[in-house]
Amino acid sequence: MRALTRSEYEALLIADHIEIVGVTSEGVHGVYAEEALAAQPFVVDVALWLNTDEAVAGDELSATIDYVSASRVVREVVETSTVLLVESLTAAVCEALLEIPALLAVRATVHKPRAAGDAHAADVSLTMTRTR
Repeated sequence: MRALTRSEYEALLIADHIEIVGVTSEGVHGVYAEEALAAQPFVVDVALWLNTDEAVAGDELSATIDYVSASRVVREVVETSTVLLVESLTAAVCEALLEIPALLAVRATVHKPRAAGDAHAADVSLTMTRTR
């Protein structure tokens, strides 16, 4: 898994991708002692870049990325891992999704709603874009 170059990122902006918005799950992540006591909510948005030519031609689920399975991967990462930083959680989501064979690149945004209140903000999130 690696960060994108500027030219790779610009190419992705016009490429085919699936967006999954608002995957909700709970996990134990955070720097502060009280965050280790109980799971808190996280909301994850992902964009999955892929080649859709085969899926369009054959109209078969097996030729694309199953967004239900991808959502399951996101929830599993949030629920089963334990990290301190939202940066680490976002990287873990990207890394797990990049295990999907058809995936060319991924963008994940992890929202941490409880942190927003602590920061006196409407939302706190981190977005990361990664490729193989």
